[in-house]
Amino acid sequence: MRKRTRSREIVLQVLYQLEVRGNDVIDEVDAFCIEQGTDAEVSDFAIKLVNGCIQKMGEIDRRITSISENWELQRMPVVDKNILRLACYELFYVDDIPPKVSINEAIDLAKKFSTEKSGLFVNGILDKIYSLNIKNDNNLRKTITSVREVNASGKGGRTGADLHIHTDFSDGTMSPEQVIKEASKLNLRTIAITDHDTIDAVEFAQHIGNREEIDVVPAIELSSNYCSADIHLLGYFIDIQNSALLEKLAELRSERVERIKKITKKLRTIGVKVEHQEVFDVSKEGSPGRMHIAEVLCNKGYCSDIRESFQKYLSDNGPAYVSKEALALKDAIELIISADGVPVLSHPGVTKRDSLIPKMVEYGLQGIEVYYPAHQPQAVKRYLRIAKKYDLVVTGGSDCHGNRKPDIALGSVNIGDELVTKIKDRCGSMVGALN
Repeated sequence: MRKRTRSREIVLQVLYQLEVRGNDVIDEVDAFCIEQGTDAEVSDFAIKLVNGCIQKMGEIDRRITSISENWELQRMPVVDKNILRLACYELFYVDDIPPKVSINEAIDLAKKFSTEKSGLFVNGILDKIYSLNIKNDNNLRKTITSVREVNASGKGGRTGADLHIHTDFSDGTMSPEQVIKEASKLNLRTIAITDHDTIDAVEFAQHIGNREEIDVVPAIELSSNYCSADIHLLGYFIDIQNSALLEKLAELRSERVERIKKITKKLRTIGVKVEHQEVFDVSKEGSPGRMHIAEVLCNKGYCSDIRESFQKYLSDNGPAYVSKEALALKDAIELIISADGVPVLSHPGVTKRDSLIPKMVEYGLQGIEVYYPAHQPQAVKRYLRIAKKYDLVVTGGSDCHGNRKPDIALGSVNIGDELVTKIKDRCGSMVGALN
């Protein structure tokens, strides 16, 4: 079980007791959280949440009441009511948790501690709260962004874009907030959060980026497969509310979890004692992958660095390798297009599948990542020629992973603002072709 999930379970127990026993339990809150927490991280987060909920309870209850037209607060089941209180506290008062994470965690709590119908009920209430409150902030942000696009001088002199950045929601080590702060120091105008098979960090990054006057492109990096070739696709300016995209990402996450379990099982059979939960503790709310296993291997002294972890155990030819259930190449391209995004071939010089580019174009590929740390000048020239030949937009970025790839800094590869505009102009251009 993930640490923050366990923290939420502890908070729910406290809120339930508060409802049943009254304010007599308040003096016991911190001690109870410490006793129930498996370690300091679990108990500290539980204490933060529960004390915040108690402090903001009146305001939270008013917000819930204003949304739940057919339900009086005092008549709601106690468990459901307190799950809603906890989720609302996170939505409105905790900046470092994306709204979707809070909502999904609340639904899981309802299913575990109440009923299946409770999960639907909690989902319905929180969806209304999210739509009427959080999305209003998003609409305001979009309006502000539109003004900035018309008046570039409002950027305070910022220029350039790094369109390939990973956060700790996948296999990077920097939080979205840290990414934005670093981009601000570098005076970048635009960045793209391109986490592997997840968009959970995007909204949070956009919210912070708005304050720092940095545009955050909603994006993703999808793994796909064509004739046993592993091909990564970047999707830019995607609609992160698209239901088909969200459903597929949920499936991919489940498959990633199962893959981690299989890899750690293989490791144990060869004497490397790593449990899958140790990997999930490292990935936290993020999308778990081999990078996280590599970090655990290093932490436990089996390897000296990430590179050695892959060489000894995790590479495609390694003793613990398990193939990934990736999307078919055509399906991945179409998924990005269906979400109004621009599908782009990621780091072609690394993938070394140039012969497949015509087939990708046939499937709807719209761009190619020309500027990339591993691309030498000759490779850049080659991919510029290919982009021109197939009318593909040109993109570029650092592929920053924070401390997991310390030699690749955020912003070390960036592109001009005019290329970002050209990418955005492609949005939705292929949707009709899918119908």
